[in-house]
Amino acid sequence: MDTIEMTAAQLPAPLVSGGRFYAMRLKPGEDVLDTLQAFVAANDMKAAAIVTVVGSLTHAMIRYAAQPVGALREGLFEIVSMIGTVEATGNHVHISCSDEKGDMFGGHMLSGCLTRTTCEIVLVELTDFAFSREYCPISTWDELVVSARS
Repeated sequence: MDTIEMTAAQLPAPLVSGGRFYAMRLKPGEDVLDTLQAFVAANDMKAAAIVTVVGSLTHAMIRYAAQPVGALREGLFEIVSMIGTVEATGNHVHISCSDEKGDMFGGHMLSGCLTRTTCEIVLVELTDFAFSREYCPISTWDELVVSARS
């Protein structure tokens, strides 16, 4: 296998921001993504990233890779991982869950993922950035645009 080597001059310039951390707990029945989106909007966060999540779900609404719509699963699920970026008007969040047998599934998180017992979320607000989404003709999706906060 060939190895591609790049010099520091060939790498993209790093974007650096300060951060402010937030922690919250969602209660049974709360929609994880809708509550997260509302929290970001209510706190006027221009750019947020999910640091860590621990919790469980009764409903998992997920769009699997290359599928046009989401699929709803109902049961007893543990959140194994949840990552992504969020701004007041959009998000891109992925979730991985396990069922009561430990079988894993995951994909693009949609509204409709409901908390079973708890959902503990830590967010970081990137205080020097603003996120937005713009249509990308290559991916055919609205993709992340990072800009300096004015």
